[in-house]
Amino acid sequence: MRLLRYVLLFFIFTTSSVISADRSSLDYFRLSIEEIQKSFTVADNIVLEQGAIGSLTQSQVNTIVNHAKKSLKYSKLVKDDDLDWMDPSLFFKSLSKNYEKLFRSGLRLYIESWEKGDPIIGIKANKLLNEWGDYYKKIRKKII
Repeated sequence: MRLLRYVLLFFIFTTSSVISADRSSLDYFRLSIEEIQKSFTVADNIVLEQGAIGSLTQSQVNTIVNHAKKSLKYSKLVKDDDLDWMDPSLFFKSLSKNYEKLFRSGLRLYIESWEKGDPIIGIKANKLLNEWGDYYKKIRKKII
C-alpha cells in the first residue's frame, strides 16, 4: 500500500509538470524535419526531370540550400529538455543527443557541401543524416 502511494505521488508530480510545461519548441522539431524533407524532395524531383547526369542551375542549388538552412534554423529553436520529454526511454535519453550529433551536424555539413561544391563533405553529411533517419524511424515507433 505504501509503495502504491509513492507510485501515485510520483505519477502526479511527473505528469503535472508535463501537462503544464510549454513544449512549443517541438513545433520547430517538426518544422526542421519537414524543411529538410523539402530539400530532399526538390533534389529528387530534379533527378526525375533531368536524369542523374547533368548540371544544376544556381536557382536549383539555392532552393535546396535554402530549405536546408531553414531546417537548421528551426532545429536551433528546439530545446533539449523538450526532446528529452518526448524521448520514450525512461533512463537513457538519447533523442536530444542524436538530434545534435546526427541531425544538426548532418545539416551543417549538408549546407557546407552544397555551398562549397565539395562531394566529400556531402558524403559525410549523407552518412549522418541517414544515421539520423534510421534512429528516428526506430524511436518514432515508440513515440507514436
